[in-house]
Amino acid sequence: MILKMHSSDPKTFRMGRRFRLYRREYDYYRHVAPLSPLRSPTLYWGNFANRTHRFALVLEDMSLTHQAPLSNSATPTEAQTAIRAAAHLHARYWNNVHEPHLAPFPDYLKQLRRLVQLGYLAYLPRVLSRFGDCFSDEQKRLAESYGMRIADHMDDMATGPRTFTHGDFRSANLFLEDGDGGSATAIDWQNCGMHSGLRDVTYFLSTSVSPQVRREIERDTLEEYHRALRVSGVEDYSFDDCWRDYRRVMLSCLIGPVITCGALELADASSYQTMRTGLQRTLAAVEELGADEFLPHRRRLFTVSNMFSVGSKAAYGVHKSMR
Repeated sequence: MILKMHSSDPKTFRMGRRFRLYRREYDYYRHVAPLSPLRSPTLYWGNFANRTHRFALVLEDMSLTHQAPLSNSATPTEAQTAIRAAAHLHARYWNNVHEPHLAPFPDYLKQLRRLVQLGYLAYLPRVLSRFGDCFSDEQKRLAESYGMRIADHMDDMATGPRTFTHGDFRSANLFLEDGDGGSATAIDWQNCGMHSGLRDVTYFLSTSVSPQVRREIERDTLEEYHRALRVSGVEDYSFDDCWRDYRRVMLSCLIGPVITCGALELADASSYQTMRTGLQRTLAAVEELGADEFLPHRRRLFTVSNMFSVGSKAAYGVHKSMR
């Protein structure tokens, strides 16, 4: 068996409490896992303390399967197995995110967009200080410009299909099994919620495979993902729509590495290199796919969106100058 508990690191624990990560994972295993086409370890026992946010899960041991470490690249077969498994989950809830058992989970694109923008801008100066050599000058400008427009970009993504997503869909959180067609078991559901299904696809292909492998397989893998959606009953969603959403959502993949690299203490060399690898791969994917095309234009002057953007920019400038 595997025992999973809250973090003993105070900063990590505070972040988990602020974003309700432990509550979310506990609720996932209780409410969604029994209905999900994407397998997760069997839950033997779990408990969550509402007042303190301490929690514990006793889960099935997955040691007979294997993982592809983030420091390496998932193989094309592993990538296609993972993306196919994600498609089955996404098809189950495609434009159907109001089922009662999904009520405890956030809609990222509608409920958390401003909180995510503030978090990103709070950590970006630290990331540019720690990992500045990973960014070209143009990538630095894009990272800063995107920080002022995250909420608007999430509004734009919300115009497309939404579904239930894993939210941290990468090789370190997947156990893969060989066999006919392969299968995947996903762990670490702390970031699950409603989003574009392409969020899981872009996150995997931008972090868990090397840029070289991604370039070789991404078109075929997206076609496989689209086919799996169609077979599972998703209609009125063309491959052109899928490819456009893939490029548009790829821009949002800057959010995860920036918040993670900025928030966590990377005390050991292995953690530092893992985060660095993920950041470099993401920057390469965003640039090569021309995802900056989807950077939102400025909204009208006297709107809540524009005022929030202007305020964010001013706060970011002050925060950056103080470092």
